[in-house]
Amino acid sequence: MRSANWTAHCVLEGKTSSARYPEEPDGIAALDPQLVCYSWMTGINEVAQVVFVRKRNVEVQYLRATITDQQRQEFETLVDDTVRRIESGLFLPHSGIRFPRPRVPPVLFLGLCLDQRDLVEIGLIRKPGVDLGLF
Repeated sequence: MRSANWTAHCVLEGKTSSARYPEEPDGIAALDPQLVCYSWMTGINEVAQVVFVRKRNVEVQYLRATITDQQRQEFETLVDDTVRRIESGLFLPHSGIRFPRPRVPPVLFLGLCLDQRDLVEIGLIRKPGVDLGLF
């Protein structure tokens, strides 16, 4: 871990966990997608996680990382690709426990995502007495 050359600007992310985050191999925190995202959004290379480990005795981990320009560029490419897919209405299904297949086809939400009123009207079921105001 580095300590001497850190600038005054550092993005901090707070976490809680029931177990310690890995500290090895050196630099593993720089692979965390959230830290890469925060660095991309702010343009700040130096990032850190402050992890509050909930154990019998409270422990605090401070994991530092430096995000490279290449990592931010790759993340920007991922964001651009994701935006293009959303705008084109391409929503690939995900299987598995973390990404269960929705019971309602995602096309019903497409109008909300793309702010297209006609698609919202097609998929919206109106119930008497319910004020949807915002929609």
